[in-house]
Amino acid sequence: MKTFYNVPSFSTIRIPLMAGGMLLAISASAQSTTEIPDSLAQVPTIEELDEVVVSAAKPIVQANGEKVSYNVDEDPTSKTSNVLDMLRKVPSVTVDGQDKIQVNGQSNFKIYVNGKEDQMLSSDPGKILKAMPASSIVKIEVINEPGAKFDAEGTAGILNFITVRRQRIDGYAGSVSVGVSSEDVNAGAYARAKYRNVTGSAHIEFADNHIHPQNQVSRSTTEYIDNPVARFNLQEADQKFSYDYYGGGLDLSWEPDTLNLFTVNFNIRHMKAGIERFDQYVRMLDPEWNLLSSYRQKATGGSLLEFGFSAGASYQHTFRRQGHHLILSYLYSQKQTELKLGRRYTEMIDFEAPEFNSLFSDNTNHEHTAQIDYALPLDGDKHLVEAGLKGVIRRNDGLGNEHNGDREDDMKIDQASVVDMNQFQDVAAAYASYTGTFGRYSVKGGLRYEYTRMGIDFRKGETPDFSTRLNDVVPNAAVSYLFAPAHSLRLAYQMRISRPSLSQVNPFQLRITDNMVQMGNPDLTSERSNKITLTYTNFGRIFGGNVSLEYSQIDNAISEYDYVVDDVIYSTRANLGKNRSTTLSGFFNYNISNKMRLTLNGRVQYKDLNSPNPRFGHAENASERLRASGWTGSFGGSFDYTMPGKVKFNAYGGKDFGWISLNMRSNGWYYYGIGFSRSFLKNDALTISARASNFLTENRRFIMRSHTESTRSYSVNESRSWSVGVSVSWNFGNLQSNVKKTAANIDNDDKSAGGSSKGGIM
Repeated sequence: MKTFYNVPSFSTIRIPLMAGGMLLAISASAQSTTEIPDSLAQVPTIEELDEVVVSAAKPIVQANGEKVSYNVDEDPTSKTSNVLDMLRKVPSVTVDGQDKIQVNGQSNFKIYVNGKEDQMLSSDPGKILKAMPASSIVKIEVINEPGAKFDAEGTAGILNFITVRRQRIDGYAGSVSVGVSSEDVNAGAYARAKYRNVTGSAHIEFADNHIHPQNQVSRSTTEYIDNPVARFNLQEADQKFSYDYYGGGLDLSWEPDTLNLFTVNFNIRHMKAGIERFDQYVRMLDPEWNLLSSYRQKATGGSLLEFGFSAGASYQHTFRRQGHHLILSYLYSQKQTELKLGRRYTEMIDFEAPEFNSLFSDNTNHEHTAQIDYALPLDGDKHLVEAGLKGVIRRNDGLGNEHNGDREDDMKIDQASVVDMNQFQDVAAAYASYTGTFGRYSVKGGLRYEYTRMGIDFRKGETPDFSTRLNDVVPNAAVSYLFAPAHSLRLAYQMRISRPSLSQVNPFQLRITDNMVQMGNPDLTSERSNKITLTYTNFGRIFGGNVSLEYSQIDNAISEYDYVVDDVIYSTRANLGKNRSTTLSGFFNYNISNKMRLTLNGRVQYKDLNSPNPRFGHAENASERLRASGWTGSFGGSFDYTMPGKVKFNAYGGKDFGWISLNMRSNGWYYYGIGFSRSFLKNDALTISARASNFLTENRRFIMRSHTESTRSYSVNESRSWSVGVSVSWNFGNLQSNVKKTAANIDNDDKSAGGSSKGGIM
């Protein structure tokens, strides 16, 4: 008999065995295999197995063809950073100078928290993640190949934040932390307890940046090429925002016996941002740069409130065979976004507007999801068949209006601005997948079908209601060859979709001027992205990493175009765009010693984008096309060193070379930082951390250039670059048992919004 133990890098397994007074200790390195001789594994005098303890230092980054994982807990700078700072260090993820996130060079991706979609992050993740303390996150996953089991929406993949910490023995455990940085004051608490067959965990986090609010200064110039009079529009803005953020959650599991498992969970998030300063100066100039008109706009008050919560339950039944189970799940989630903004117009030159204006909008999203998942292993664990059904009901109540007047205390409602509507989106899905192992080969394939019904009911006004339906069939397949443990080659095909948003399919004709009309196209279908990836992976004891070559193709991208009927220009959209991209990416890990490690990652991508010329007439007959192409990419690295005195040091940095769209390009940006941490007391219960990032420059500058047939624009955004912070955390208790999860989660990743990072109508 031979016994093998596989453990992460620089790990030590301590196995005290009372066998005639002999103590056995085993040490192993990353991805290595330690063999216990038969003579030792079969010692006949063993009387008691007293304890098995695994002490492991996890690698910060792990990657294969399907997924990239960043272990936030292993990063010393995480104690004093926010989640957005951590994202800048994750391979395959970029965060630009305006806190916009891209995954694999694309903005169409989905976000999960513990395997479930979080509605608070669905519209503007950069804003929320910047307020969330990184200490509330255990791991960040980039799922590049979701497969048939996951919802089909999101051409770039899935970004999953994991907050559940894995522990093993009964009892209780917890931690509290407090941090102060140049960006905010933050605090968090986490606790877990287990009694018999019931396990529970709870967490809460808080952040407040009123002591040092965010400040942004922006400038933009737009040229209207065809306008012989009003040629240039110049805008300058100075903004300052403050916020407070609260978040928390509760997870419970009950296992009445070995075959049945019940779970419940609840999560809540709240963020309120206040506008402390908003000053905008707008000018219109003629072709000789002479002033035609101007005005200044100042905020008289304003706030943005975002509140969301979710509650779910699941039941798993296991059929007396490991991996053979049936799971029933339900999830309800709600998100509310409320915006209030007061404005005053001054210094108006040849510009007419009420002196005072107020804007109000309130959107509330409701979402119900029910799901059934079934898994059947065959021939041991060599084959696995999975199937499931899912239904999603979404409703969004939208309210909005504007008030205008020459005095702030006597403004009247603008009836034309009143919005009162209900948006709906219902999705029904079914999937089936197969995974099989044949010696050194493994194969995986699946098929998913999704039916979508969506539309708008207008409760006020004369705008007609409408609805549309979509049908999407999404396949995937992969084959892998295992040269040796942790040494493989993988070829995968993945289709993903991007549904049109409601504004893109709404046929309502909005008349901008007497000869210009904007409208949606109810005949739009989902964009379909076809991706082929070849990945080579080899993780050894000292060196490890992977290299991927990917080709992605979209033949029915949603594109804007214009056509003319009776001297009226109609602007709409159609599935006529063609996008191509080729990407070479890689990740490298070097375990220099048991106290030092180095990780590097990089991505080089060539994009070729084109669509019908929006000024050429009917899109169906257009032969002239707009086109954009070019190279982009990024690289980054991280160095970890455990210094004398148990001081942990981390240095990181990287650069992104900007992004390309059909009519817009951005400049590149870079980032860097260092961090220190030191643990004290028994079991390292008390930890003190400090970090600094981008400390050599006061501000970061982000530049965007846009060029269409009728406009050219140039914009610059500047905001605070540097950040420093310190934190103190304390761990207590002895629990090492995880709140159990059913083997399938509700993963609502199917919503889209035609180009937004998460999108969706909700």
